Formats: sequence, structure tokens, C-alpha cells
Amino acid sequence: MKFLDRITQWMGIRKSSKSHTGYPDQKSSDSSRIFPDSSLRKLEKKRLKVTDLQIGMTVVELDRPWTDIPVDFQEITINTRSDIALLQQYCDEVYVDYISYTSVTSDNLFHNKNAHTLSSNKLINAQQTSMALKAELPRAKKAFDRSLGYIHKLLKDVAQSSEIDVLAAREVVADCVDSILRNDTAMFWLTKIKNQDDYTAEHCLRVGILAITFGKYLQLGRVQMELLGLCGILHDVGKMQIPNHILNKTTPLTQEEFNIIKQHTSLGYQYLSSHGDIDPLVQQAAHNHHEHINGNGYPRQLSEEELSLYDRLIAIVDSYDAMTSDRCYRLGMPASQAVSILYNEQHQHYDSQLVQLFIQMVGIYPVGSLVKMNNGQIAVVLSTNEDHKLEPVVELLTDPYRRLIQPVAVDLSKHVTDSFGHFLKIKRSLADHEVDFDLKAVLLRSSSSSQVA
Repeated sequence: MKFLDRITQWMGIRKSSKSHTGYPDQKSSDSSRIFPDSSLRKLEKKRLKVTDLQIGMTVVELDRPWTDIPVDFQEITINTRSDIALLQQYCDEVYVDYISYTSVTSDNLFHNKNAHTLSSNKLINAQQTSMALKAELPRAKKAFDRSLGYIHKLLKDVAQSSEIDVLAAREVVADCVDSILRNDTAMFWLTKIKNQDDYTAEHCLRVGILAITFGKYLQLGRVQMELLGLCGILHDVGKMQIPNHILNKTTPLTQEEFNIIKQHTSLGYQYLSSHGDIDPLVQQAAHNHHEHINGNGYPRQLSEEELSLYDRLIAIVDSYDAMTSDRCYRLGMPASQAVSILYNEQHQHYDSQLVQLFIQMVGIYPVGSLVKMNNGQIAVVLSTNEDHKLEPVVELLTDPYRRLIQPVAVDLSKHVTDSFGHFLKIKRSLADHEVDFDLKAVLLRSSSSSQVA
């Protein structure tokens, strides 16, 4: 079975009748996760009335001492209705682990047979999507450019072992959070504007943006979103202390050179822990974003229980952006292929629950990804459609002969036809290098001047 068929089956999506490289494998996921840092535990819990509890949620704190209720451990994963009844007997409110809460509520949204009623207030159309993007893009672009300028200075400071401006880092991350809270499509859109020669700086910013957006999807609070943004923009600072001739080598690395590259995680941690007032969780994310759930990562081969939510999340978005970006030694892959690799590597390299939630967030065709239509036209995805994951809102950039046109926004779930009367459908995803026009110029032009079909 092809990946698209497997992933759509897993997400409970039916195809319309009109219609990598990886390290496999997967097994069932345990919804309760143990994060050893007690301060992190406080950041990732959600208060609920006991009447709102559902099977699959993990209760991590009560409104009374744990000794007041007849349980063996100070944490309960709800497996049966009797577990809920027990808590209702003793408590009015409890605190639930964020990951289990989001996993359960997202699962209900995507798999409940009445899911369309849950999302009816989020119905989209091409005009609304295009207008919302146009409205936010100027502010998002300002925040994006300011952040990129800061990261350039930051990386220069790291290379010179200078102090970094932590206050400025928090300010640029706050700007990104503001934009994403208003409309995350605009920032997602801007992450598609890439320059291979500026990979490290742009990659750090894109990872920060993706991490913040994922935090918003997980319903984390602003403090946690800003912390994720800092983890993202600072996760690769150790690369500035790796020799350029190794970091930018275009031919295969020797084992010795690869061992040197792997030192960037420890170098980043050492730098962040000794320069400026950097949150320990941000330091740890720089140290741990190449650790694996199965304990075979680097630099310390940490076990699953030793990895925080931030470590796990940054590992996913870092890999996703790296796979979809052109590098000095290889071209980037289509977003759908990167999603396939993440899916296949859950339980081995990545936290399976977070991978599944990330895939649900970005969809089969992520915002900003390029697609080829069944009539040959090239389009970029404007937004996903909750009820029609295979039929997002797209912006047509070319005619069937791949000549640039005035961008036209269309909602594929409305079964739009082309000039020949054929229903428009996505044929396949495209990598950025598969188009022969200036993607940056087209994206900035289309977002400010698109029409609606």
C-alpha cells in the first residue's frame, strides 16, 4: 500500500471518487509520557473538570492530595469508564497531560463520524483564506525579516564566542508568536522562501516558526510557545563552532568528519549554558535534538524517559525542515515524502504521538508546499481543509504549460473545473527545485495579488 493510502486510511480520510529514505517501523503508542523535569511537567498540563475527562487522557495532578484517593501512583492514564467514575467521586477538577489531552481531542476531531459538526464553525473558502493571508503577510514578513537579521548576528556572535543578546531573542520570538496567533498561514508561507547559501540561519528560523505553530496546534500557552520558539532558533548554534570546510562540504563526509559534525549538539549546549541567561530547557533542546526515542541517537544515547517535550518536538520539526530544504550536498524532497519518513520512523527516532499530531497539523499537503495538478498546472497550498484533507485550498501559479499566470485561489473541495471542464485535483507533491521559476518572487507576488475562482 502506498504511503498516501496508508496515511489517509490512518487519518480516517476517504478519497474522493473524482479523483525517501527512511528507517521503518512502528508499534502502538503509550499515551502517558514521563518527563523527569518537574518544572516541565507544570508547563504541559491542562486543567479540566472531571466531567470532561475522556478515555486516553493522563491525569498528572488533582485538586487534592493523591493520598486522598485509592490509587497506587501519582498519575493515572484513563483506560476505562470506571477510572473516570473514580476521579469524579473524589475530585471536581484535575490536571491532564497536554500531549494525551491533544491526542484524544484531535483523534475525536478526525475520526468521530460527526466530526463535520465539530468543525462547522471553521468552514473555509478560497476568498477568505486568500484575504486572511494578504492581511497578515506584511506583519509576518516584518517579523520574519527582523528575526532572520537577529539570527545572522547571533550566529556571528556564537562563532566569535561572544555574549548573545537574550532579550533580543525573546523579542523576535514574541513577534513570531504574535503573527502565528493571528494567522499561522502567513509564517508557514514565508518558510518556503529559502536560500541554500544561507541554510543555517534560515533553518534555525524555520524550525522556530514550525515549533511555535506546532505548539499552537497542541493548545500550549503563550509561555510554552515562546519557549519552543527559542528552542528552535537556538537549537543549531553549535554548528558555528564546526569548521566551515566540513559543515559546507558538498561530497560525502568521512566517518571522522561526521563525528565532528555530531559535536555541534554538545558545543551548542556548552555555549548556551555559559553565555547569557538561557532557559535550561532551551539548552537541553540544543543538546538533545538528535537523540532518538529508541536510545540510539547522539550525543549521549539518552533513553526515552530522559527526553523532554521540547526535545521531542524540536527533533521532529528540525528533521522535517532539513529534509524539505536544499542543502549543499543534496536537493530537498517534497513535503509528502518528508512526512512519510517521519511516519515510518516513529517509535524508532521520534515520539510517535507527536509525529501523528504533527502529520495531522500539516496535513497530506502542508501549507506552502508545491503541488502539480492533474491538468499540469503548478499550485501552492494556501490552507488545509479539515473535512477534505486531500482537497486543500490552493493558489494556481501557472497554466497547464507551466507558464506563470496571475495567481488564482481555488478551494479544491468545491470541485472546481479548469477551462476544459475537468475537475481539478492534485496529482502529486513537488519539491521546491522541481519548478523552473523564482519561487520566492512568485510567492511574495501571489500572496499580494491573487484572484479567486
